[in-house]
Amino acid sequence: QDVPRAVELMSAMISLGRMDPTLPPFTSIGTLPSADILADFEAICILSGILQPYINIRLSLSEQVTHLSHFSHILYASYQEHCRRLMPNQLYYDSQTMVKNVIINVTKQQKLDPSVCLSFLDLGDDPLELEFAFLRMTGGHNNAVNYGQAIDRLGATRDIGGVYACNPDIAHGHRRLNLSRKEGVDHISWAHWLGDTVTGHCNLPTSWLQGRKEAL
Repeated sequence: QDVPRAVELMSAMISLGRMDPTLPPFTSIGTLPSADILADFEAICILSGILQPYINIRLSLSEQVTHLSHFSHILYASYQEHCRRLMPNQLYYDSQTMVKNVIINVTKQQKLDPSVCLSFLDLGDDPLELEFAFLRMTGGHNNAVNYGQAIDRLGATRDIGGVYACNPDIAHGHRRLNLSRKEGVDHISWAHWLGDTVTGHCNLPTSWLQGRKEAL
């Protein structure tokens, strides 16, 4: 996987989706647009809803939820119509589960302490991936380990992760996960986010219904 290249590709496709599929060169003058072309542009709209909440640092938490709601509703409608022709069942399930996980975490934080900020960036599995990367590094990329060696290396892995957590200035990140390679997108972290992410300032029902309205 290469996150920056994936973001660059998705951004280019989203830009293409702003074109009108009912006009040339997609549709000849005086003819009706192809159903396949309309379906393709509909699928591009799905990408916009899932990408912006994670790369647009000016979005507030409410706006992020609105984007995810828009994504979830369009994805549901498209999947109902096209089923596995749109995407595999597992991918559809994972996509909707991701949205559900965000909503649950926002709700949970609002109950625990609504004055605390919540970042979508902390809801992924990047920390776990880095943990495995450090584990592999401490063993000299030797996958053949016994139980005792694995325990020792896990301890070293935790120490390495702790050092980087306490000194983020020396953590250069993984090049395939670092969005600084994407032109126009800074390395995204808590420190760079400009939008209001205080959970108490997010009205979940309103944001969710707004996303549904935009999808319709």
